[in-house]
Amino acid sequence: MSTTRSTGVLARLRAVRGDHGLTLAELMVTMVLMGVVGTIMISTVISVTQTVTHNQANADSLDTARIGMNRLTMNLRSGMSIQRSGLADAPAMAEIAPNKVTVYASLGAVPTKITYSINSNRELVEDWYVGNAASNPYWTFTNTPRTTVIARKIPTTAGPLFTFLDANGAPLTNQTSTNLTDLALLRSVTIALTVDVDPLRGGGPVTVSNTVVLPNMGIAKR
Repeated sequence: MSTTRSTGVLARLRAVRGDHGLTLAELMVTMVLMGVVGTIMISTVISVTQTVTHNQANADSLDTARIGMNRLTMNLRSGMSIQRSGLADAPAMAEIAPNKVTVYASLGAVPTKITYSINSNRELVEDWYVGNAASNPYWTFTNTPRTTVIARKIPTTAGPLFTFLDANGAPLTNQTSTNLTDLALLRSVTIALTVDVDPLRGGGPVTVSNTVVLPNMGIAKR
């Protein structure tokens, strides 16, 4: 009797747990589901990583553009006229162009001539010529500049860096000039600095704009 009872118990256990395992169809469905879940997870990780990378590249471009803009704004706002012997004072700007400007700036005991331009490497550079103290009051400047890169990675697709405006806020007719008559009309400068520090990271170009009024126009260093 005990043998018969044990056999019956084993039979019931087999019936509960089953001895047949997974079928091929069940295994394939499981593998497909795991593949779908894995693909979703990988896509999510890639998407999040790309978003973080793009945002960081964008932030780097914005920081670079802001630093360059602060430098440009401060020095252009310090523009002043220059005395000339027997002639009318020279305007604060000695040369203007869409991607270049030369300004006489009052930044210390002696005036400074500063040129901003975009070089062949698409860098915004500052060439700083110090005034010769012995030339006061008809200032001359050193021949060899101190050159500083103040912004890198300016895209070739960027618009004009400078737009020159008259007293009414209208763009000057001649945006490229060294003519004193044209330069005397200048009252403010709109700067649009575009930077894309790492195009491979996909952040895209960032543009920072500002309009600088020249408060010292007509005031010469004495």
